Amino acid sequence: MTKKSNELENDNSTQEKANSQNEDKRPVCGLIMPIADTDGYPTGHWKEVKKIITSVAEDAGFRTRLVSESEESHVIQKTIVQNVFYDDIVICDVSSKNPNVMFELGLRFAFDKAAVIIKDDETGYSFDTSPVEHINYRKDLRFSSIEQFKVDLSSKLTATFEKSQEPNHSMYLQDFGKFVIKELDTKTVSENQYILEKLNEMQREIKNISNANLKDAKKEEFIIKGDSRAEIKDLVKSLYIWYSSEGVDYSKSRLADLISITMEEKYKIEISSRTIIRYIEQFIAEERN
Repeated sequence: MTKKSNELENDNSTQEKANSQNEDKRPVCGLIMPIADTDGYPTGHWKEVKKIITSVAEDAGFRTRLVSESEESHVIQKTIVQNVFYDDIVICDVSSKNPNVMFELGLRFAFDKAAVIIKDDETGYSFDTSPVEHINYRKDLRFSSIEQFKVDLSSKLTATFEKSQEPNHSMYLQDFGKFVIKELDTKTVSENQYILEKLNEMQREIKNISNANLKDAKKEEFIIKGDSRAEIKDLVKSLYIWYSSEGVDYSKSRLADLISITMEEKYKIEISSRTIIRYIEQFIAEERN
């Protein structure tokens, strides 16, 4: 082996060691909660709640993010199911009884994984989850009560996580008999095969965009200048066509939530699900005519 090869190998080894040291080793706390603005709650309410929960979890030593978030580009439903299964613990806010939140919490319970449930003081208990302790907080997020809520949540989060590390720990299903939880399918592949699969995944996503008449669309076309309702509506329509072409029979409310999340995360545009539903109804009416 040449001297140059040795130097290159040493450089690679040093870089890999540095990357390993920089890797975040903290346990992951996934957040299941409403995202889009909801009737009966002020604009931006869930952002404030998310800040409160995140600060508690981070201070308790967890790496925190929404279960819909991923470092890679995936179909959002795939990301949610994987994170709901693999996250070390989740905090679920069932306030307002958002259907998507309740479904994702149901998945977590079905996986029998550790979860902490919270809700505001104006949301009632649901029959199926009522046996599990809920930590309440004031809906108006009054400072004094929120400070106590943060103490209670931190204590519950730490205790639940520690309990989940015990052998044969069961979060929910132990009260109903013995169950075997099936692991999500995993496989070991070579580097070349992994790259090939990623390329194929990208090709499928590109095909979906093409089928949705977005083949020639440029990202610059969706940069909203000022408060242009027409441009925002055009973007909503493009995303509506895109998600509708995936072959999944979304409910109207679920489709609106997906579009709202995409608008906020990718385009930094905040728009409520109820406004998107109104747009969708207009699109459907236009298609019929």
